Amino acid sequence: MGKKYFIFDFDGTLCNTNDIIVESWQAALERFLGHTLPQREIEATFGEVLVHTIGKLIPDAPVGDVVDYYRAYQNEHQQGKVYVFDGIREVLTSLREHGCLIGVATSRTTYSFLNYMRQFDMEDLVDAYVSMNDVTSHKPDPESVIVTLRKLAGIEGSDELPEEILREAVMIGDTKYDIGCANNAGVDSVLVGWSHYIDEEDMAAAGFEPAYRISEPAQLLDLI
Repeated sequence: MGKKYFIFDFDGTLCNTNDIIVESWQAALERFLGHTLPQREIEATFGEVLVHTIGKLIPDAPVGDVVDYYRAYQNEHQQGKVYVFDGIREVLTSLREHGCLIGVATSRTTYSFLNYMRQFDMEDLVDAYVSMNDVTSHKPDPESVIVTLRKLAGIEGSDELPEEILREAVMIGDTKYDIGCANNAGVDSVLVGWSHYIDEEDMAAAGFEPAYRISEPAQLLDLI
């Protein structure tokens, strides 16, 4: 398989932020819509950029007000509700020891992402990252993967990536947006099974298909 470039999503893949994300959405929905929604409906939006989800779930609300409320709620209530998934640190360390390069492509803001990385002392385990602030088109557009790969391979600014680099790359995520991003970029993808319910029929309907499915982080070592 010979993978060298491992690009991870953050939420629901490296760290369990699911509970606080759902709780924050329910609070925002109650505030601006007057009622909550089934958890599965919120989970189906995981991986989207915040403003896109607002447009779907609360289309008549002032976007800026919802963003401010959602982020403030999450910041105030996240204590003890976010953690690194079991086995992630060990796998990242092992990948680095085998000479692999590790990137993160997240739909979070740079500020939010780096705060969590510092909080969990994970900064030294990642070689490059791309946040929502670093791209103009978001997942499932391929830009996040392409820009991350350019950083990892040290060829920023290049119009095209060599086929060899694409073959050696893999995107790991928990949503259809991650898998779609990988599919559209022309790299292999891994759908993780340790995060939350995933509607694979919905993913297939969108035209996205993971190359691999794994149930625990250690299985990523098989891709080296």
